[in-house]
Amino acid sequence: MDKEPPIELCYGGAKGGGKSYFFVFWVLEYCRWVIETYKLEPSRNPPHIGFMGRKLSTDFTATTLATWRDNIPDTCYEFQGSGDKEVKSVIIDGRVAVDYGGLDRQANINKFNSAEYGFVAIDQAEETLIDDVSVLKASRRMSIKGKPLPFRGLWTANPANCWLKADFIDSPKKNHYFVQALPGDNNYLPDTYIETLRASFEHRPELLQAYLYGSWDSFEGSNQVILGEWIRRARGIPPLIAGDIISCDVARFGDDKTIIQVLKGTEIVEQEEMGYSRTTEVSDRLTELSRRNGDISIVVDEIGVGGGVIDELHKNGRHVISFNSAKRADNHEKYYNLRAEAWWELGQSFAVTEVGCRGMDDELANELTIPTYEFRNGKILIEPKDSIRKRLGRSPDKADCYIMGVWGVKRVRPGVQYANFGPNFPSAYDNNVLTRGLTG
Repeated sequence: MDKEPPIELCYGGAKGGGKSYFFVFWVLEYCRWVIETYKLEPSRNPPHIGFMGRKLSTDFTATTLATWRDNIPDTCYEFQGSGDKEVKSVIIDGRVAVDYGGLDRQANINKFNSAEYGFVAIDQAEETLIDDVSVLKASRRMSIKGKPLPFRGLWTANPANCWLKADFIDSPKKNHYFVQALPGDNNYLPDTYIETLRASFEHRPELLQAYLYGSWDSFEGSNQVILGEWIRRARGIPPLIAGDIISCDVARFGDDKTIIQVLKGTEIVEQEEMGYSRTTEVSDRLTELSRRNGDISIVVDEIGVGGGVIDELHKNGRHVISFNSAKRADNHEKYYNLRAEAWWELGQSFAVTEVGCRGMDDELANELTIPTYEFRNGKILIEPKDSIRKRLGRSPDKADCYIMGVWGVKRVRPGVQYANFGPNFPSAYDNNVLTRGLTG
């Protein structure tokens, strides 16, 4: 059992689905199962077998802990610890303890580095970043009487575009399970609750989809650059824009990956991942792919180590298009920098059905929907990559590579060429799109 990865459960969805209620009884049942299975007796120092909490300690106390007090008889538990510098615990039947609080409390964070737990349970987990919970997740290594506990994770959540969506919804990881919670499943809600919800959010149908039906795609909209519905549509149609190119996002750090994509228009026909490598290894591989595909151009991110790759590609006689995300945009009156222009242009192309990419994998599809935008000094600015990394739990390397590739396709010749699919081309494509030229 100690070699098996923990089983992770995400329980969530709509408002009023009884997530906190389920949360507290799940924790109680885990504790009692351990007590019975390991035949634990009352003790003055019971083993601390898990942690439960929320992002903010004040929110956990005001909501989740209140649900605990309202629904679990106080004859079977007692609280220990007080003040901000102590780790607080609840003792179950005098036999096991569960630490609790917020991920914002330093006392908890310090304990996670050395703690050994059997389970972790986070209420409203959509509030957290992957960095908030990574150390806590790694603490599940506890044994009692020489026998490992069953390692579990419970994450209750409302729909949100965060690490939970990537891990449980879009492309579930091994041992990751999602159970939807809807208001119709909660028998304790007032009979008028659903109608009240409809009336409250009738002006925001996307929020109603999330709050009433638990849709994880419904928060897409006002500040999201590329919508999931556009991605799903693009994955089922051929590319409209013609032109061949190789795109490369070079790894800058040891935990990043160098991504290489060979594009025919907006279709990915080949994709490779390289761990952190020497620039000569990357340039040699790009040179080989270029020659094999008819000496096509290569677009490379020139920031950081990418500059060395570009220099070596020039020595190899390759035609290279340099991409520097921090440089001034072509349309500098509209976009804050080149990165904003490239992302926004691709979003517009997805919206008007110019992008077809049947070879897109789940990871790329998810990464493309993560970034948000804002207006700064009257110009469009895309969410910083460091912020995306924190929300996603990794660097969006595939998305960065694809963005550069499509940007490069549009600039590899004076104007965009559109593929000719003949008279039976799907009617979803607006004829105006077919005739509009987007110049680089």
